[in-house]
Amino acid sequence: MSAPHILIAGAGIGGLAAALSLARRGIASTVVEKRTGFGETGAGLQLTPNSGRVLEALDLALPLKRVGVSSNGLAVRRWRDGATVVEMPADPAGAPTPFRLMSRIDLHTVLLDAARAMPNIRFVVGRGVEDVRQDDAGVTTTLSSQNGSETLHGLGLIGADGLWSRIRGLTGDAAAPEFTGYEAWRAMVPTATAPGIAGEKPRVTLHLGPQRHAVHYPVSSGRQINLVVLRQAREAREGWTREGDRAVLTEHLAGASPALRQLAGAAGGWQVWSLFDRKPAAMAKGRIALLGDAAHPVLPFLAQGASLAIEDAGVLARLLAEHLAREGAAGVQAAMAAYAAARAQRVARVQEASRENGRNFHLGWPWSIGRDLVLRRLGPEGMRKRYDWLYGWRDAG
Repeated sequence: MSAPHILIAGAGIGGLAAALSLARRGIASTVVEKRTGFGETGAGLQLTPNSGRVLEALDLALPLKRVGVSSNGLAVRRWRDGATVVEMPADPAGAPTPFRLMSRIDLHTVLLDAARAMPNIRFVVGRGVEDVRQDDAGVTTTLSSQNGSETLHGLGLIGADGLWSRIRGLTGDAAAPEFTGYEAWRAMVPTATAPGIAGEKPRVTLHLGPQRHAVHYPVSSGRQINLVVLRQAREAREGWTREGDRAVLTEHLAGASPALRQLAGAAGGWQVWSLFDRKPAAMAKGRIALLGDAAHPVLPFLAQGASLAIEDAGVLARLLAEHLAREGAAGVQAAMAAYAAARAQRVARVQEASRENGRNFHLGWPWSIGRDLVLRRLGPEGMRKRYDWLYGWRDAG
């Protein structure tokens, strides 16, 4: 494997995007994944234009088009009766980078297929990072598995190992994620049997209620509807998912609109995630950088978790390539520091905007009346302009 060489912990969406972004710039990587197989949990995601531009620069527009659905915008509805509060149009048809809706598994597969085709990306699976040491020459990681331990060397290490990041802990940030008091119930509904969906333009639909909301949109080339219901919960459970009791959700939806209850009734296989939050970490320490949820987990109220990780990957790869070209191996530490500085304000703003959305989504009466009035006054174009800062992002480099 040709030098320079970077180690990446985690083969999720952020880790694979980083490996591909590095590979396209001539930088080799070894991706370490503690699971013995590849795959992604979760249901759907919104791949907004800000991250879509990063992936299109990796020549992934065609495979993304095959598995995704181009959104026609956003509709905000009231929980109790389904009345439309406001609609936000997507960018005009033919816009260079569409607002894509897809399943998390489909996006992960696109990235994994592309990474496997690159000769300068290597995978090590079934091993977890136990220790990291860094010096002037690079980093050394100790990996553990059922068959013993081994070491890997690289010029730097990228921690893309998610919310419960081992790498973040090894950099000195041992503070645990904090439970938000909410959990997400997720399921898929076949579009052919989804009530009230036939004939609708593909888009994201939000239903806002007191201390709760729901969102649904088409994925898997339009064959399925991804449905998520957020509700309060008394206790958290670590890990990504557990099976949900349909009776609990049915009771929760008793006051929802008939359309939302019917759609939920057609869903099967409910999975439940406890939602955790965490303050942004120091995104770089020496030759180690964090990206995605390892650095700055984003609550789902802005649908930016995957997109922000992809942005991170693109910026970090560019800065590593620039510093390596100018300074050689000695430039890695400066590249990591430049990355942390470049991303700090952006990720903090996205995290706070997501938290603010969560507060606004879940307002009860009478504050919800004021929220709905503000949204109506904004109107479709005002809503679109409100998120120009988010969806219009481009890497400064």
